[in-house]
Amino acid sequence: MRKVIKKYLKSIIIIGILLLACDFLSALPPYIVKKVIDIDFTKEDIIQTILFFIFTYTSIHLGRLIFKYIRDVAINITICKILRDIRKTLFDKILNFKMSTFNKYNSSELYTRLTSDVDNLFELFFGFLYDILSNILYIVFMIIMMFVANINLAIIGAITVILISIIVYKFTKELGRLDNEILKKRDKENKEFSELYNKSKLTYLFKLQHKNINKMNELFYSELKIRRKYIFIHHFPNWIIAMIQAIGIYAIVYYALNININISLGSIYLVLYYTKECKTPLEEICNQLEELQTCINSYKRIKVLLNETEEENIENGEYIENLIGDIEFQNVSMKYEKDTILKNISFIIKKGTKVTIAGRTGVGKTTITNVLMKLYDIENGKILIDNKDISQISTKCLRDNISYISQNPYIFTDTIRNNITLGNKNITDEQINQLVHEMGVENLFSKLENGLDTKIKLMKVSYGELQIIAFIRAIVHKANFYIFDEPTSNIDLQTENMIQNIIDKISEKSTVIIIAHRKSTIESSDKIIYLKDGQIDRIVHKESV
Repeated sequence: MRKVIKKYLKSIIIIGILLLACDFLSALPPYIVKKVIDIDFTKEDIIQTILFFIFTYTSIHLGRLIFKYIRDVAINITICKILRDIRKTLFDKILNFKMSTFNKYNSSELYTRLTSDVDNLFELFFGFLYDILSNILYIVFMIIMMFVANINLAIIGAITVILISIIVYKFTKELGRLDNEILKKRDKENKEFSELYNKSKLTYLFKLQHKNINKMNELFYSELKIRRKYIFIHHFPNWIIAMIQAIGIYAIVYYALNININISLGSIYLVLYYTKECKTPLEEICNQLEELQTCINSYKRIKVLLNETEEENIENGEYIENLIGDIEFQNVSMKYEKDTILKNISFIIKKGTKVTIAGRTGVGKTTITNVLMKLYDIENGKILIDNKDISQISTKCLRDNISYISQNPYIFTDTIRNNITLGNKNITDEQINQLVHEMGVENLFSKLENGLDTKIKLMKVSYGELQIIAFIRAIVHKANFYIFDEPTSNIDLQTENMIQNIIDKISEKSTVIIIAHRKSTIESSDKIIYLKDGQIDRIVHKESV
């Protein structure tokens, strides 16, 4: 964040100078009126004097408008550039998170940081922070003008302004604390609603609507209680401020009419005007400080993301042009937070073989492939490819040589071509169509209106069809290692046979690792590694299957 601000430091300094000029010119017109009130109308050159003050008064207003226009344009352009850079920095930061860091946040949190929280920063810099600073400078200039007019009256006016400022500060601080609590409640609501929305089918099937409604209502009522307190504290200080201001004005008038009657009428007018005028910017500061707390909280949440230290450097390490060979796990252990997932796992996968990893749900099958792809760090042991520790191999090299399909296919709302190629221009339509033909899934693509240019609408495509598209993507990105996590779990038997034949064909030249439960997949493997409670239960070779 500091680097971004430093980049535009010159522009910020220029904006500060323009801000000073505008606020000084805004505070100056009442002083000109004071001078007019104190004019000695018995002088011979009275007309020239009045015309001079009229010209000066008009010039001040015109100058203020010109400076204000230049200032607003400069602020808008600078802040838009700053926020563009912050959003880019934040997005780049998130995309470079390690998986362990990703798991600390849910999707709704990250989405909120990238959208509404960054938008709040715009309000922070361009709206509230700028307005608060402008109002503070305006008050400072008004107090200076009071002292220029009359020191004694200015002291009374300044004390009045200070008392009002203290009250505004105290109540605003409490409002900020309550606002922070409201934001926490809202984050909890968003998280809960996101989870309920993503599991909407489960809600309908098990008739959980009433239970979920009650759960959300409890969260809403909890927020409402805090908001009631917030509203009370927001309006409570208004009558106190009005009373202090009234006492201050009375004290100024009493002093001028009873204690020091030599004070000019123009000076009395000036101090009274500024004392009364101070209420408006102070109230604006109060309102802006309330909103400012929301923006500051957004800034803090963004700063938490930017301060994350666990970043993935995919370039770090050796890049091997053609990484192909035996995969060996040597006493590999892996923990996720406090839970041990893998315990002293050891096995060898020979190059050019097809190996199945089997076992019950939650025994660590997918975790083995995750640590192989360096999505997570291992606690102990070594993982070797070509007798080289993968910790010494760059993550880019490793993933360039691995093609992966998960049990839950990752499909974007984009064209089928873009979902398959992922921007790789070396993959041609002919390669895709050939693979479609070999898999025997022409019926899926023949019904598409625009062929590979058809945009996928997730709600209109079956889960099995999405998995076929994901499978084509994994195969067409030719690699030395293929990892398939339950690749045939959601497709029909005929298509499964086609896919099995293609996997067999791939395994003639590449190493294939499959996570599977189906007997047909297991039986066709060269080796089966059975897991139990995060450990190797047994290893069965093809001759024994």
